[in-house]
Amino acid sequence: MKKMKLLATSLLVATLLAACGKKTTTPSSSSSSTTSQTTETSTVASTSPATTETPSTTENPSSFSFTKMDIEAISQGDYSSLVGKWVSEEGYFYTFNVLGLVGDSKIEQPSRINEGVLETGVRYGGGYGYALVMIPAGVPIPRAYYQDYDHSDIHRDRLYGTQSAFNNIDQEDVYYRVPPQTNIESNPLTTDDTGVRLESGQSTIDYANAILGPLNWQVIESNYNRTESIPFELLQGENGWLYRVYRNGVILSQTKDVIIYVP
Repeated sequence: MKKMKLLATSLLVATLLAACGKKTTTPSSSSSSTTSQTTETSTVASTSPATTETPSTTENPSSFSFTKMDIEAISQGDYSSLVGKWVSEEGYFYTFNVLGLVGDSKIEQPSRINEGVLETGVRYGGGYGYALVMIPAGVPIPRAYYQDYDHSDIHRDRLYGTQSAFNNIDQEDVYYRVPPQTNIESNPLTTDDTGVRLESGQSTIDYANAILGPLNWQVIESNYNRTESIPFELLQGENGWLYRVYRNGVILSQTKDVIIYVP
């Protein structure tokens, strides 16, 4: 990541830096690149088990919506609106499952919502860390985080990490979701272009462990063999959360009725 000046005006960053140290952080690299994003549909945060819902095995194939970064839910420990990979233009990336960051790093608590963004921190296994800001689409990055300009794409959900202040915010400083859930003209629930084709049972559970995180998933409904509906299996985690895992790898939150992951 590019060098950055110390941010004296942000109390949160100063606090996180004092606790985490000053060693420069470098997220894992990836060759993935970002593309433009379509309109996302807002969701209502819910971390309670959906125990009263009756799963449906039929749906309108033309009706679907994507999740939007939900900072209220994230602040309560539900990272489902961040599931997948977030990549910068320089090739660095973060990967999230429903439990948080994947790998040696973890999100530090407490977090706080300030001026429409979620301010938190990341700590690596070695003990050092840095501040992380989560910015929903449509929300500008607060001026406390830069001095001259912000060139990030305000129309997209963004992640923005630093151990020190940014003088300016360029596109390469910011992380965006990939695939960006954009330019998807066909229904992602029925497309065969994902490169994923799951088998019923353990294959789906293994996939859920890899993408959503290890939550002792159980298949509580399967319609892979039903021709009258879109093939999916309904999985429930030990925390009570329900997800539809489609044969093509697309994952939909049964609780929020939005697509949270596209391969």
